[in-house]
Amino acid sequence: MSSQTNLPDYGRTFPLYVPPIDWFFLIDDSPEYTMSFFLDLDFSGRLDQGIFQDALEEALSRHPLLFCVIELAKKNRLCWVPAPDKVPPVDWADGDVPLEFKNNGYIDIRTETGLRVWVRQSADSARVTMQFHHSACDGTGGYRFVGDLLGCYMKRLPSCEGKVELGNFDTALLKVRRSKMRSIRIHDSGFKKLKIAIAEGWNHLRTRTAPLRPPANPPGNFVLPGMVKQEFSSGDLATLRTAATSQGGTLNDLFLCKMFQAALKWNGPTTGSRKIRLLVPADMRDGQDFEIPACNMTACTFVTKSAAEIEDDTRLMDLVIKDTLALKNGAPQSAFVNALTSAMEGTVLQKLLKHGGCLATGVFSNAGDPSRRFTGRLPKKRGKIACDEFTLEAITGVPPLRRHTRSTLSSSIYGRKLSFSLRCDPYLFGESDTKELLELFCDQLRPLIDKA
Repeated sequence: MSSQTNLPDYGRTFPLYVPPIDWFFLIDDSPEYTMSFFLDLDFSGRLDQGIFQDALEEALSRHPLLFCVIELAKKNRLCWVPAPDKVPPVDWADGDVPLEFKNNGYIDIRTETGLRVWVRQSADSARVTMQFHHSACDGTGGYRFVGDLLGCYMKRLPSCEGKVELGNFDTALLKVRRSKMRSIRIHDSGFKKLKIAIAEGWNHLRTRTAPLRPPANPPGNFVLPGMVKQEFSSGDLATLRTAATSQGGTLNDLFLCKMFQAALKWNGPTTGSRKIRLLVPADMRDGQDFEIPACNMTACTFVTKSAAEIEDDTRLMDLVIKDTLALKNGAPQSAFVNALTSAMEGTVLQKLLKHGGCLATGVFSNAGDPSRRFTGRLPKKRGKIACDEFTLEAITGVPPLRRHTRSTLSSSIYGRKLSFSLRCDPYLFGESDTKELLELFCDQLRPLIDKA
């Protein structure tokens, strides 16, 4: 994307002050543990390289944070500043060519823009892999960008004439995220802000969290993205949904329970008296945010359980349902953003993140049907995005993996099938270890399917 690309007039949106949530992912970033997440788009059929490039440039123009860098600008404060000339080219190659990641996948968002794209194409299939820096956008933002990329591509095809409708976007909405996500006021006293930050920090740091037990032998090589996947049929999905609702919960509640149980079984005696804690990203968008471009509106929330609570199936489900209901009212998310707003004025959080221990045993993100996050209208066949030239067969991804948090799991439903994607600490887990852990998680679900 060159600086000569015809970009829309973004008015006075940029330079854009970096809000606390973007800043949090900036200071938690490091060359060893890149604060990035990955998405895979798997297609049957073929993609046209020229059309893809044109569609990518148009989609980027609708989501400007993906071609910005963070630098000191207005009032010498950190700001998002457009840098279209720094967008790296698409890495396009044959299907058997491995993905190359410079600097172990680290994106320095202060000097580089936050999106990387690889396309690997075979005779009758293609995979598009995307890496997003989490300061630039969250999973929902990433899916909205993907929806626009597909829409911008398909509207260029004669077979899709009149079948594609892109949603509206309003970059001015990026300016209101900062105030929308917090409940403390910008003019609250410094003492009040500090008190909120200390209370929230203490709430998270006082818990003795058990990290995931590392395998006996570290891997021989460093692999990115390092995602392993497992798929369940539409019939299995229906059975699991029934199992969840029969206990008064949702699929999300059921998956959280099974992740707790898998983590405890994986750790065995090494957990000791410490607790298993899962980081659960929570989207703070509402009905008024439909036109906001790709960005961060996700808070980090935590669900924590003792070994005794995890070992009692019924009690665990009841407790998890209670926790997820609290997330639905938004209080934990606001508390987290309030603390970040206060912490941004000091250096305590940076030191805690850099030198602190394990904040979470693992991450769990329930993406639902990613195609429902798309803001436009795209042609579908049998529940999948499709046209004469290709069908999007699968869309999968995993959240970022931070230091000491050794696993990140995502569930998604697409094309009437349920998929799980897992990524583990690449310095400690090889591909076979990650597969073993995912298999252990799936083993917690299979008895529910088998007895149906």
